[in-house]
Amino acid sequence: MQSWFRRRIPLPLAGWSLAVLGVAYLLPGIFGHDPWKTEDAVAFGVVWQMLETGNWLTLGLAGDPYLEDGPFFYWIAAAFAKALGGVLPPHDAARIPSMLFMAATLWFVRLAARELYGKVQGDLSMLAFMGCVGLVWHAHETAAETAMLAGLAAAYYGLAISHKKPYKSALVFGCGTGVAFLSKGLIAMLQPLAAALLVLPFSAALRARNYGIAVTLGLVVLAPLAIAWPVTIAVEAPQYFGGWLAWQLASVSDPPTWSKLLGYLKIFAWAAWPVWPLALWATWEYRRYLRDPGFAVPFVGAAVCLVLLMFARPAAEEMDALALLVPLSIPAGAAALGLRRGAANALAWFAIMTFSLAVGFAWVMWFASVTGFPPPLAQNVAKLAPGFVGEFHWLPYLFATLLTIAWFVLIARSERSTLRSLTHWAAGVTVTWGLTMTLGIAWIDYGKTYRNVATSLRKQLPANLDCLESRGLGETQRAVFHYHGGLITQRAEVHGVTGCRWLLVQAPAVRRPADDPGAQWTEVWEGRRPRDAERYRLYVRN
Repeated sequence: MQSWFRRRIPLPLAGWSLAVLGVAYLLPGIFGHDPWKTEDAVAFGVVWQMLETGNWLTLGLAGDPYLEDGPFFYWIAAAFAKALGGVLPPHDAARIPSMLFMAATLWFVRLAARELYGKVQGDLSMLAFMGCVGLVWHAHETAAETAMLAGLAAAYYGLAISHKKPYKSALVFGCGTGVAFLSKGLIAMLQPLAAALLVLPFSAALRARNYGIAVTLGLVVLAPLAIAWPVTIAVEAPQYFGGWLAWQLASVSDPPTWSKLLGYLKIFAWAAWPVWPLALWATWEYRRYLRDPGFAVPFVGAAVCLVLLMFARPAAEEMDALALLVPLSIPAGAAALGLRRGAANALAWFAIMTFSLAVGFAWVMWFASVTGFPPPLAQNVAKLAPGFVGEFHWLPYLFATLLTIAWFVLIARSERSTLRSLTHWAAGVTVTWGLTMTLGIAWIDYGKTYRNVATSLRKQLPANLDCLESRGLGETQRAVFHYHGGLITQRAEVHGVTGCRWLLVQAPAVRRPADDPGAQWTEVWEGRRPRDAERYRLYVRN
């Protein structure tokens, strides 16, 4: 009998092995660090105000209305933070929904691709989505985009099963589109809706009775989900509703420009790797079948998403571009299965070399930070994080060791087939992220947390502080100063110059005349993060 150690690992990963890879991808980075700039801190700031004020109807950030998103993700995150407040720090508990929504996204991408192409293609499409370079960081943040991705993936799965199960299709499509809308607003809802309608002229197979039933009933399911919250805030908080509606309409009405297109292409070039070359390959390889539902649905969805992004405001935002990854990833599995051996081997070896070097680099940097050897490397680590002292902890070390062993076993024992390409790439992204968030998380958090700055600032202010004016303070800083320091500022950009006795200014390290608040103010404190060029200066009125 062949030894277990000599068996080849069948590809693509499926069943429990695919589930283990998914857990290894989703879990690291969720726990064990403070809110980080930018989306992680801003979204948690919205959750924190919801918990502090008890107002779950409208969204706010450090005392001001927050109009960019819908409430769905923040409701779930706030519920987790409240329920687990005695077990986990609120910011860690608020990230758990991100992990769950990303798990749902992977699941629905897999199901959609399985329905449209086949079982193996579905597993490969899930691996392709996991391997997207620009997704992995944002997938582990407190971010409404994670709920949007889950909603979009569910909506596309609903369309994929419309020909066989129209009633289930209607429920999944309607709920998925509703979740996307309640997470990110109008621009997220328009993508699956427009794709569902625009696909009809391109695909005769979809102009069937079942598809019409599915889409029509899906709109019926969507209607109450899309109407309930806006109607409620229109009645209970009309001023907030007016601002939110104006923001939503403006977010899809910015004229497209060449510079905007170039900006998105630059983002896609790296953030959507490797799904964009696979999607292009699928377009060419299956060009005669683009009218079939399996290709018409995701390709029309991707085209709609790209057009909407061209009208989006602000332009070329990396987080908004994540929506394109869902329709691109669905056909990626079919493309990977049809890759020529040379292209597949090239991607597999590129993954092996790139991520093996990343694994080695992570271990060397960790060893230098903990032991101080070799001295030159340890000194460079210290320069990047002045004052940081590395410590050894068994649990992160054990998890990182298991990830490293699993990586090298996979590349040594996996089957020699074209399916290694996406498998190795997704596993490489997973192990690199896992090592970064275990071996390096303390070092990263030391440089990215605002806790020490906020605590130091709060000590300079009186306990009965009633008014603090701020100038140039970004959304991230407002969120973290509210969370770590309990500070809500009166923003000069919104309220004008106030009569506050205290003034907080965010400015570059190099002082400029424009940053000087005037002779009536005396500087009493300056703070910054160890690796941050920005300075935070506190003034008191003379």
